[in-house]
Amino acid sequence: MADETLMHLLFYCPHVEPIWFGSTLGLNPRQLRVNCFSEWWKYINGTAKQMGIPSMVEHCAIICWHIWKARNEQYFEHVVLNPHQILVRISAMTQECSSLLNTHLLVSPSRSRAQGKQQQPSWVKPLMGFLKVNVDTSYSSQTGSATFAMVARNFKGEICFGNSWLSVALSPIMAEAAALYKAVQYVESLGTNNVFFESDNQALIAHLLQPDKPLPWEISLLILSIRQITHRHRDFLFSYVPRRGNKVADWVAKQSLKGQCPFFWAHRPPNVMLSLLIQDGLCK
Repeated sequence: MADETLMHLLFYCPHVEPIWFGSTLGLNPRQLRVNCFSEWWKYINGTAKQMGIPSMVEHCAIICWHIWKARNEQYFEHVVLNPHQILVRISAMTQECSSLLNTHLLVSPSRSRAQGKQQQPSWVKPLMGFLKVNVDTSYSSQTGSATFAMVARNFKGEICFGNSWLSVALSPIMAEAAALYKAVQYVESLGTNNVFFESDNQALIAHLLQPDKPLPWEISLLILSIRQITHRHRDFLFSYVPRRGNKVADWVAKQSLKGQCPFFWAHRPPNVMLSLLIQDGLCK
């Protein structure tokens, strides 16, 4: 058993590592190679200034606070530490602080103007021992046809498995919810553990992670079904990712709707898809 130092408690404990990675920061604390909290905090402050994102510091403070609170609940009240629930609390407090400070975490207008059309880092590799499953859909409003796509990759960025399905839906949000449910159901059938699911539909993830939020009727059953599965698998975590971080799944979904996606794309990616994978591999 590892010594319960402050660094282990906040960063290196296997139960809290998924919290840092599952947050909007997508951090892997072990990659920072620091030995004490003061060094870590100095690094975060320096990175925030360098990137022009001062709110990154506040976001780290929120994460540290909720990890500390959860560890106290675990020790004194024997509450099981649940990364998914902690991420929900972090997301809620982050949004509250963001609105109070009239700012947007992880977005710097000055940095965006300076970069112009330069692409931000897109897909982020999962921690060792975890899988990341990106989910997307392509929907035709004229026919109601929809294709669901999922791409599962490991910490090296390698495709472990993937799939796509043809279906129908009443609306784009219903197609997105159905795609996520299908992916979660498929991963559960494989007996896979420690999985991050990412979708570029922010509204869908918000509905999934906020139990008190009213659900639109067309996705209510799908959201409840996903939650039911996550009750059985506490190591299934969900997060929103911008479209640029979901390019591979987006490509598979669009090509599948056109009937132009090769059958063995997960094992032998075509050149266009391979170029997207290579781009993602250059990211952190």
